[in-house]
Formats: sequence, structure tokens, C-alpha cells
Amino acid sequence: MRNPPVPSPVSSIGERSRGDAARAPLTALLESLRPDLLRFAQWLARDRAIAEDIVQEALLRAWRSREALKDPAAARAWLLTIVRREHARLYERKRLELVSLDDALDIPDNAAAATADAQLLTLRSAIMRLPIEYREPLVMQVLGGFSTEEIARELELTNTAVLTRLFRARHRLRGLCGTAAPGGAPEEQPT
Repeated sequence: MRNPPVPSPVSSIGERSRGDAARAPLTALLESLRPDLLRFAQWLARDRAIAEDIVQEALLRAWRSREALKDPAAARAWLLTIVRREHARLYERKRLELVSLDDALDIPDNAAAATADAQLLTLRSAIMRLPIEYREPLVMQVLGGFSTEEIARELELTNTAVLTRLFRARHRLRGLCGTAAPGGAPEEQPT
């Protein structure tokens, strides 16, 4: 006795039945958008193998919830959202060990130099020398992954104020680390 064939999200020529014919446009749509999804996932993950896994999972989720797609013209945005969320799911389960900023100040320079490279130490030291009003939103965005809106809500600031502080923090970091501002950005006077 043989098992019945399992329906596949990928169409194959010659094996299409009436039900498969209705799904063929969606399959073709998913296949046509796959390169864009892969480029986006690779940009997010910075790793080709992880990006391929993300796209595969995203396409599987999209296939399972294909009834949710009402307008095929919105498929690209819908799939990019699924890819972004799938990428975020990778890191939901991973919890990195956090060190408080006060403890980071207490790390002796010779012990840190033995375990980390000089550029990381320079950057860490420069971040710690930033005024708290610039350091806090920068750390929340870069290390915490907070959006501008989330930072504004946490610090009770406007979005514009957060963006200004982030700009100034990066500008001061460039000065502290000895790198020039990109594209000839105008110099800012310290406040």
C-alpha cells in the first residue's frame, strides 16, 4: 500500500490538477519574489546561509496563511514583513548576557585589553565618555535594538529630540575615536 502524494507548495509541470491550477498564480508569485526576499534577508542577517533559512521559513509561513493575502499587488510588502519578523524570531530565543554600565566602568583596562581587541576598547571607552543624554539613547538603539519611538517613550522625549541626540552621540563618538564624519558633514559645536 502506498501513501497518497503530499500536496506541495512548489508546482511541477505535468502534475497539476484542478486544485493546483488555482494555486499556480500564488506559487509563481512567491517564486518571482524569492530573489528580493533573499536579498532583504541577507541584508538583515549578514549571512547567506541564515538568509536562505529565513526565506524558506518565511515562504512556508506565507504558504500556510495564503488566504490572508487578499491583494496580490501587496504580496511583496506582505512577504517582506514576514521575512523581517522571521529574522526577529531568530533572536527572540537568544538572550545575550548584559553587563550594567556601572560594571563596565569597573573593568580594569589590562584585563579588558587581554580579552578584547583595541578598537572595541576604544569604542567602549568613547561611549562611556559621552554625556548621559547622548549615551543613553545610543546604547538603547544600538545594543538594545529599540526603535526611535520606543526610545522617545522610555526617555519621555519627542522623536525629533531622540534623533538629534543620536546624531550628536555618533558625531561625538567619531571625534573621540578619531574618525572623520562621512560625506563631509558639517562640524557641530559642542554644547
